[in-house]
Amino acid sequence: MLVSLTFMKTESPLPVQTGPIASPARRVTIWLKRSLLLLTLLLCSLRFSYLNADFPNNSPWSVDQAKFTDEGWWANAAVMHYVVGHWNIPGDYNPAVAVPIWPLLLTAIFHFTGVNILAARATSVAISIATMAIVFVLVRRYSRSGSDLPAILSALLLAASPFGFVFSRLAILDSSVVFQFCLLLLIASFISNTSWIPFATLAPLIPVLILTKTTALALLPAVFWIAWAAMKPRLTSYLRATLLLCACVALTLSIYVAVVFSHGFGPDYLNFFSVNLPGEIPWRRSPEIIAGIFRDSLWIDPILCPLALLVAIGAALRARRLWSNPLLVASWIAIVCQAIFIFTRQNDYPPRYFLAMLAPIVIAIVLAVDEFKLSHRRAYSLTMLAIAILLIVNITTILSFQRNRTYQFYGAATSIANIVKGDPGHNRLILGVSGSQLSLMTGLPSINDAYGTQDLGSKLLAYRPGWYLVWHEIPPNEPALSPFQFKKVATYTVFDDDDRNPLILYRMEQRSR
Repeated sequence: MLVSLTFMKTESPLPVQTGPIASPARRVTIWLKRSLLLLTLLLCSLRFSYLNADFPNNSPWSVDQAKFTDEGWWANAAVMHYVVGHWNIPGDYNPAVAVPIWPLLLTAIFHFTGVNILAARATSVAISIATMAIVFVLVRRYSRSGSDLPAILSALLLAASPFGFVFSRLAILDSSVVFQFCLLLLIASFISNTSWIPFATLAPLIPVLILTKTTALALLPAVFWIAWAAMKPRLTSYLRATLLLCACVALTLSIYVAVVFSHGFGPDYLNFFSVNLPGEIPWRRSPEIIAGIFRDSLWIDPILCPLALLVAIGAALRARRLWSNPLLVASWIAIVCQAIFIFTRQNDYPPRYFLAMLAPIVIAIVLAVDEFKLSHRRAYSLTMLAIAILLIVNITTILSFQRNRTYQFYGAATSIANIVKGDPGHNRLILGVSGSQLSLMTGLPSINDAYGTQDLGSKLLAYRPGWYLVWHEIPPNEPALSPFQFKKVATYTVFDDDDRNPLILYRMEQRSR
């Protein structure tokens, strides 16, 4: 009982500075907090609106392929479970074997909603909002001033982020990864020398994080730092607990992999890592790659990221006590480790890889603001002015996205579904790299023409798809397609980049011998 109470107590792990507040000032503070909370809730509710709209055109993140592939890829197992009766499509691209958590969640949701992209996207939005609540609690625990304002500000900055807004509305893995990472930070913050419950809680949750997205490993050093800060100065106890935790995680993942291979899914598991394996790092180009990462970090926010860097430099020069805050250090560890992971991808990384940095950057800024308020009033005023400008710009951007929304891809998917269903004598199976995305939108079965454990020729002979969905034109020199003849049925203008226009639907027929 005492151990449970130790885990559940919510007092801040840092010393809190409080003082008398004049009544008028207190009323203003209460009004400000309520206003910011109301604005945060309004922005959160806005994320649920128009979920069938396309990824915003003319955004800084248009190069991200998640807008036409990843939603379908990660949901494909759940979709196929309801469309054809089982998760795994032999010979096709089956990423759920390596990252099963999100497909499992969608399988449960589709049990009530049917195959539904709106339900999948709403789930991602709900997870992103839950992340804001966890960040609120984290900042509240590690704030030195004892005020709720830094915690409220952290939730508002996350809710008002156009970057977070856009990607939370896609049914991809990243929102779930950020949620789980922040949850692990919160659990680790409750670790003490008298309570092992938090460590025991981390043992199953870390494998869940890795099985949600394998690259989430890059965020774990920040979690271990929070745990270490909570257990200081008991180094022996910390090392013993950490080794035991790592052993439990390794054992859990090993058992999972053994089960995967024993059930014959080993080729799919290995294929997943083969597809996502980065190339050899050209170390001579390291300065160029690092400069590119700094430049592309502006995808997160062109104001927020430079502000975070300036705040960090200012804290190093004038407010060094800030670096004794474990959550701030953990945030920068997460940022650096994610940047190292992105570095390993060389120049082959999409904007969504930076989403894991958003919450740590926000946390780092609001903790610095909290410290500046106590001891560096000028820095506090300048930072708050920058944040006010940031909020105005970002909220305006979000409203612009919603006002100028388009439905080109969603409309194309609906049209394709009507065409396919209107030809009942022809195989409804669709071939294409965006086939899974179409399946999530329409419930039609599909296979991937780019990835899989079988070569394309064998896959075509095994499944004999009736339709081919392709960006631009059919590759003229693809031998695997030679046994088929193609009739162009429909052409659609989709998105705002030339690489993804037009989207063409072909009717496939096997050539007579």
